[in-house]
Amino acid sequence: MAKDNKNTPNNPTSRHSAQKSTAKNATLDHSASHPTAQTSTHKDVKTSKRATRYFIIGVILTLFNYVLYAFLANAIFKDSNLLWLASLIGTLITTLLAYLLHSKITWKERHITKTSIYKFFIWNLLLAFVFYPILTQFFSLITPLYEFAYNISNSIHLPFSYDFVLSTGAFVLASCITMILNYLFYDKFVFGKRKDD
Repeated sequence: MAKDNKNTPNNPTSRHSAQKSTAKNATLDHSASHPTAQTSTHKDVKTSKRATRYFIIGVILTLFNYVLYAFLANAIFKDSNLLWLASLIGTLITTLLAYLLHSKITWKERHITKTSIYKFFIWNLLLAFVFYPILTQFFSLITPLYEFAYNISNSIHLPFSYDFVLSTGAFVLASCITMILNYLFYDKFVFGKRKDD
């Protein structure tokens, strides 16, 4: 009777199984010996998801703020001397909505304290009345960019005036910078504590 050689060293199946087992054990040993690598990767994924949620909500809020301001300016505060009031009301409503959405969705895993909302509003007031006007004024000086955009607009027969292109361009660029500043401040100072801390 032939001898069973399934477990002999020269058996290809046995060698393949041994190689797979060795590779699996090596992977487990590597994971066990590098827990910080796994933690870092998990943290990076969470940060990426949070940044994505923040960006989506930020775009929605920016559009909402613009539409609300346009409605208030054209339907209620028609006097040009009252445009600041339309802007103020729109900003306050959008800021409150932003706090609710970011605290419940973007930073939902963070611990919200009583001071979070105060820090949120103080920062946004500084941003709205100090940093944002400075940024808007700065970006409005990039006239070659707006002239280029206006010429393209004219060439494809879009009904946009140069003033509209300039004001919209400055608004978009300033909004992009403020979104980045907001994310950094919210992440470190407003919603900075995890629930398990």
